Amino acid sequence: MSSQHWRRNQSKDKFFSESRKLGYRSRSVFKLDEINRKYKILKKPKSILDLGSAPGGWSNYAFEKTKLKHIVANDIEPMKPIPGVHFILGDFTSESIQEEILKVNKSKFDLILSDISNNKTGNNITDQFSFYEIAKNVLEFSKIGLTSSGVLVIKIFIGLGFEEFKKDMDQTFKNVNIFKPNASRPESKETYAIGTKIRYTQNI
Repeated sequence: MSSQHWRRNQSKDKFFSESRKLGYRSRSVFKLDEINRKYKILKKPKSILDLGSAPGGWSNYAFEKTKLKHIVANDIEPMKPIPGVHFILGDFTSESIQEEILKVNKSKFDLILSDISNNKTGNNITDQFSFYEIAKNVLEFSKIGLTSSGVLVIKIFIGLGFEEFKKDMDQTFKNVNIFKPNASRPESKETYAIGTKIRYTQNI
């Protein structure tokens, strides 16, 4: 898709236009808003981790809704500072970054948000495999990084790897919901899994 065609599509996107008008960093904030309104994920968390956080739309929204003094965010891309958000630059799949995240928070998280997506190669099979490798990493981290009543909200894609990952979610959490926000583009296979009440946690 040409950059000109992409910009034309974006200008017709009501969520993109609304995000610019309201001063949000990205249109994806409306996805989190829909998830929050339906599942009340931001009602009472005391600690939040935002993975794949750049440019910062979800972190900013979470801070505004919770007024927490400390939210941890991580991305491989730089992110402009947000008051109340501790940003860690680096690849989440690396053990050193995961250790830094846990060290900064000093305790387990009540809520982990993951809007991580992989760089696309154009090969659907390769892209799906690469994406779910990252998603599985996030799910494994939740076993040590979430409190027993914690919640994981993670972006997933319908297609190769989805059914297997859904089974892993069901084995990890007592309750799992699959939800596609209206703000997700209709043609996209993107959706979200919301896991609540982790079945078991590991010591850190």
